[in-house]
Amino acid sequence: MLCVHYTYGRIMSFFVSRKLRRLAAELIVSEETREALSEVEGKYGLSIDPDGPLECVQALIQAIKRVPPKMVKDCEIKDLGFRDMGPSKEFYPNHGVYCDGKLYLNTQLLDDPMLDTDPDTGKMLNRFDYTLIHELGHGLDEVLGKRKCKKKGWRGRELSLRPEWMDLSGWSQKPKKGLKRLIIRDPGSPEVRGEYCYSPDAGFARFYGKRNPWDDWADAFAYYVGGLKGFLPKNKIEYFDDVLSPYYEGE
Repeated sequence: MLCVHYTYGRIMSFFVSRKLRRLAAELIVSEETREALSEVEGKYGLSIDPDGPLECVQALIQAIKRVPPKMVKDCEIKDLGFRDMGPSKEFYPNHGVYCDGKLYLNTQLLDDPMLDTDPDTGKMLNRFDYTLIHELGHGLDEVLGKRKCKKKGWRGRELSLRPEWMDLSGWSQKPKKGLKRLIIRDPGSPEVRGEYCYSPDAGFARFYGKRNPWDDWADAFAYYVGGLKGFLPKNKIEYFDDVLSPYYEGE
């Protein structure tokens, strides 16, 4: 009987010890993550919700390194958190959302199998990294557009709605002969119709970019900044070479 109690005690001691080691490891990871978050906030001016899912927080810390710090600051997105928005869809926009000045990313992005590889450089872009950079692109599109319009004395609008960008894909808000309008039927999602018409000769980074000029801009921006320029037509590479050159000077 004494032997049984002794064996039981050793087993319990083993499981308690293992649990304590696991908790200690989690505390170390948590401390390292919080230090990394503090570094991101200081370098990029972006506050990330520390209580978000650990895998998402760690993925965000790595993804943000693909973007020049000044570019992130100029996007004027100060806070970033996470929400479960359901399974990540190919075309239905449930990857990220703005709410009260804060950007939320879908926690299920990490389960999305998307992984694009540049045919020229071999660089890769997954759904999580793409979504983050795409959403930052929307912010930068608006901020730089306002700056340019203020400088030129124009009425405020995004860069994506200026002729310099619109002409690259032949964008038109009104239907015109020879132009196309996108219709997306993603299984299990509402139908998505393009808000603008585009030229059939236009080149896009991704099918989704055919919806409208600002998604075209953010998509091309994501692949350009993500290092996958092989997905972009020459005219859009040249456009971003010019517009984003201040952020890459000295690199």
